[in-house]
Amino acid sequence: MKIWRTCIFLLILSACNSPEPAKTVSFETVDEIKKEDAVEYAAKEQEIGTFVLPNEVVVLSFKTKKKKQVFLCRDKDNRYLVYRFGSKSKVELQFPGKLDETSFQKFEYSSYFRGGGVENLAMNLDYLSFTNSGYRYVIYKTYASESVGYEDEVGIRVIHLKTQKETSIEGDFNTFEGGFPEEVMEKVTQSETLYD
Repeated sequence: MKIWRTCIFLLILSACNSPEPAKTVSFETVDEIKKEDAVEYAAKEQEIGTFVLPNEVVVLSFKTKKKKQVFLCRDKDNRYLVYRFGSKSKVELQFPGKLDETSFQKFEYSSYFRGGGVENLAMNLDYLSFTNSGYRYVIYKTYASESVGYEDEVGIRVIHLKTQKETSIEGDFNTFEGGFPEEVMEKVTQSETLYD
């Protein structure tokens, strides 16, 4: 009897020490994973759906620190450029209203670059602006080596043209995607105005 107990004990012990068998993925589990991906994709699609039309690609986008969304989009065939701003579920401002080839000329692009690191006070400044209803809107992405933390900044400046009063809408740089691509910026009006 002792031999049987010893054999059973050793069998249990060896089962406990043996590596766990590999888990197999059933088709049901794979389908569930696909459903999760589809739900996540649909949520993202719904979030940007009203901000990006099916015939458009995103040039740049970011969220503001107050969770508003900013999108600069162009037609896939580069026929127009459009700015959209708003809450997660609603576009609050679209510029321009008419989406055609003339839209590019309604934007102004200016930039400045100085290399050389901190010793040379290096900086990289990009601004895309437009005028709408008595206000100038300036989308900016800037870097200055002497700034605290040496961080890039992104956001929107809204300048009242009569009073020159400026409102700053800070962006969350961690959400910034895209940039100021040459093939788009060369189609807009070029400017030398810097907003810093």
